[in-house]
Amino acid sequence: MAAQGLVGMSVAIAKNGTILYSQGYGYADLSTCQTVQPATIFQIGSVTKQFTAAAVLQLQNAGKLNIDDTVVSYLGSYAFDSRITLRMLLNQTSGLQDFHTFPDASSWINGVPEATVLSQIAAASLLFTPGSAYSYSNSNYFVLGSVIETVSGMSYSDYMAANIFQPVGLSSTTYARPAVSASPYNSSHGPGQISDPSYNFASGAMWSNVEDLATWDAELRNGKVIPVPLFTVMVTPANAPNFPQGGASSYAMGWVKGTVVGHPFVWHNGETLSYTAFNSVFLDDGFSVSLLTNVAVTEDVPFFNVADQIIQGICTTSATAGSC
Repeated sequence: MAAQGLVGMSVAIAKNGTILYSQGYGYADLSTCQTVQPATIFQIGSVTKQFTAAAVLQLQNAGKLNIDDTVVSYLGSYAFDSRITLRMLLNQTSGLQDFHTFPDASSWINGVPEATVLSQIAAASLLFTPGSAYSYSNSNYFVLGSVIETVSGMSYSDYMAANIFQPVGLSSTTYARPAVSASPYNSSHGPGQISDPSYNFASGAMWSNVEDLATWDAELRNGKVIPVPLFTVMVTPANAPNFPQGGASSYAMGWVKGTVVGHPFVWHNGETLSYTAFNSVFLDDGFSVSLLTNVAVTEDVPFFNVADQIIQGICTTSATAGSC
């Protein structure tokens, strides 16, 4: 924490949703000296994407959409390329430019109409032929949020609350910032900034705590959110090269897949203006590690490294390796 200039951090280490260790470190609010607890809520940024992906697959299971349908078949009033499918959005192989890079994006942080962002995403030139490569783009999951709304007839926020959070028992997970949460800070420990939820929307607006993330990992893996065969689809990377550098993509649907200490492993990080998140789970036995902090940790020193040190420390030490 000292090395990264963090103000507060929480961690949960669990197996199949049973907490093995959870702890808060540092401060949720410096002005009141309120300490971080395992129940402290933080913004989770792009960890939101796995919730959005699960909702789309849930709607597929209900027969309300098909991930191999085109985007224009659901969002016909926008000029999306007719080759782009929902599966491409999920796998980040659509070629859509990331709206965070658009000239107008900085003016959207305090609130933006959904239609404005969708129109600009659809109008921007593609990075590559849809389906031919992988490139991480928040636009993919922003668009998926709109598809969820169109298909369900509910706002994204209401759909997630009614069909994801409440049935799984995620009482501390919300779309909008809750009344009580860790305060935002910058790397100098000054006040941080929080964007309006409309800005990141289904690509990164959610809030949660490490306890809920441990529950989420277990319930998702065990078929309580979507059937196990669909979860297998969710954690299977697309067969596409990284753009533009080449090499096989390891991105699945809201998860990145790899191997750690001999276990098949999926993870995703998240970074907003003032928060960083990391969520991960072993696919074979449900061992999970979740981390949250109220400072944005830059991509130069990914929060992944912290989680990796925790996993390596536990799983390669004889006294604790049985937990893995």
